[in-house]
Amino acid sequence: MANIRQIAKLSGYSVSSVSRVLNNHPHVSDEAREKILQVIRDLDYTPNILAKELSLGQTHKVGVVIPHTRHPYFTQLLNGLLDAAQASQHQLVLLPSQYNQELELSYLEQLRGHAFDSLIFTSRSVDLERIASYVKYGNIVCCEKVENQKIGSVYVNREPAYLQIYQYLKEQDFQNIALLLTRAEKQSATYRHNLSAYQKIYGKNKPPLIFERIANTKDAYKVAPQLAASDKIDCIFTNGDDVAAGVIRYYQEHGLSLPLTIGQENQISSQLLGIPTVDNKSYQLGQAAFAQALAEQADTVVLIAEFINR
Repeated sequence: MANIRQIAKLSGYSVSSVSRVLNNHPHVSDEAREKILQVIRDLDYTPNILAKELSLGQTHKVGVVIPHTRHPYFTQLLNGLLDAAQASQHQLVLLPSQYNQELELSYLEQLRGHAFDSLIFTSRSVDLERIASYVKYGNIVCCEKVENQKIGSVYVNREPAYLQIYQYLKEQDFQNIALLLTRAEKQSATYRHNLSAYQKIYGKNKPPLIFERIANTKDAYKVAPQLAASDKIDCIFTNGDDVAAGVIRYYQEHGLSLPLTIGQENQISSQLLGIPTVDNKSYQLGQAAFAQALAEQADTVVLIAEFINR
């Protein structure tokens, strides 16, 4: 494989002159430029892009750790990231994780190896202390509230909307509430905010009925028989409008009386079904996260979720 030294030898010019031509540097005579370019064409030489990026100290790539795209929260967030990236000189590198800590750590190691300039965690399993130990290798942004000032924090404060929902439910005398979640774990900001808001309104002595590992319409349809088996449930608060649609479909197909069903993400499905929802500003979150990934210093950006009562 041809290299820059061979080009210099065959063209009769120095390595530095060849380098200037490859980098479109203006301080090269027209005669030298043409001779060097002819040798490059003859050798069918292609520069090593990675080596060039490393020599410049930037890859113009932003890594995005994303567990999956089965839930609309992640697809809308990703749309925001993609649109922001297209308006810049940077590329997105999608890094699927499935909440696998070893994979997430491998992506942090890739940041250390300069595979990309910045890293965005749309959601995570690895602990924040471990993440913070890698900020010296590039910007790291987490799409959640983070106390460590070295890590960029871009998140949606969902609790005001959740408080509004639970206050409304209590005023309407809804007492037995089922929550449909992707993860019922402390790492999940959705779970923490939802449960915190619930307890502030209903207290800790009457916990909600929680169902987890539900990310889409199919998951919701599968769990619906368990919901229907409990005639005490009078409200089903889901983690997505399409999830709500899966529950509604089961109840309708089986001729069952449907409890009040609430969605999230303000999708077209909730508009068509006419059900309440929460707009979690996922698209705007993606745009803000990308901007923070390119920022000169870590900062905190907070968006506010909105309860839409239909």
